[in-house]
Amino acid sequence: MTDKSSEFLDTERVAEFWNQSRRAAQEDQQTGYLQDEWPAALGANRLEGEWGDVSRWLDELKVPTGACLDVGCGVGVWLERFAARFERAHGIDLSSEMVASAQARMAKLGLANATVTCQGALDLPDDARYDFIFVGGCLMYLNDSVVEGMVARLSKMLRPGGLLVLRESTSMPNTWYRDKPLGPGLFAVPGAPRPPYYCIYRTPPSYVEMAERQHLAMVRWHANRHYKLADMSESWLKFLDKIFFGRLAKRRASAERAARWVHRLRFITLLPWYYLIRTVAPRSWKINNYWYLCAPAPASAPPEDRSS
Repeated sequence: MTDKSSEFLDTERVAEFWNQSRRAAQEDQQTGYLQDEWPAALGANRLEGEWGDVSRWLDELKVPTGACLDVGCGVGVWLERFAARFERAHGIDLSSEMVASAQARMAKLGLANATVTCQGALDLPDDARYDFIFVGGCLMYLNDSVVEGMVARLSKMLRPGGLLVLRESTSMPNTWYRDKPLGPGLFAVPGAPRPPYYCIYRTPPSYVEMAERQHLAMVRWHANRHYKLADMSESWLKFLDKIFFGRLAKRRASAERAARWVHRLRFITLLPWYYLIRTVAPRSWKINNYWYLCAPAPASAPPEDRSS
């Protein structure tokens, strides 16, 4: 992994970006999708697909249902699902606005076994242990000087038989230290100034290497299809907005309906193109999102005694 700068990111600035995003979002924009410039259905569709994957892995790998940690829990959409599956579910986030939203969400749903605090994983007690740890796109906001230490910390918090799932956006063929604004969404005000978006898109293999160096066994790792389908849905919505002379951008309800129909017709609108590009030109996707399923590495056997 190329070390451009060990201190490229400012933690407070990253937290404030998400504070501002939460303040700008509508009250019902609770899907966890980036900002409020796209229909909520986009985030909901992606979330359902991703949760289907994670839920299946929890079953297949027979992960114990004791304690769960959601790192970077945001507004709590994942934590809600974890609380229904685990005896105890704890969410943490550096954004106070996100934490407040997540706490309100847990209270509204009556999920007494779910707790949320404003802190980082390195601030958790040394004896904290979990059967399942979910990191939903947080390592990309950590500097090169601390990211592997975070992986090491997560490894130590994982109980035997547990599972650590990383979901990280990545860059190919090289690491990208991003400091450019996000592209405007469907509902963005044309020409309005946009704040820079800081993150580090590392290469897909770099997280595998980090995990293995920190005594984690990589169960599997592969691209997150639902992330890219959401990107492709954005393109469809922009195309439809042009056809209907800007109606979707002006009428949120119409955009929500369009987003739901693009997803319902995904076997025509999305999946053929996704698999075609993945097969023929995968490197055309500079930015992609990956799943990494990590388990505690088996204890190594003692070295053979060759003294005799």
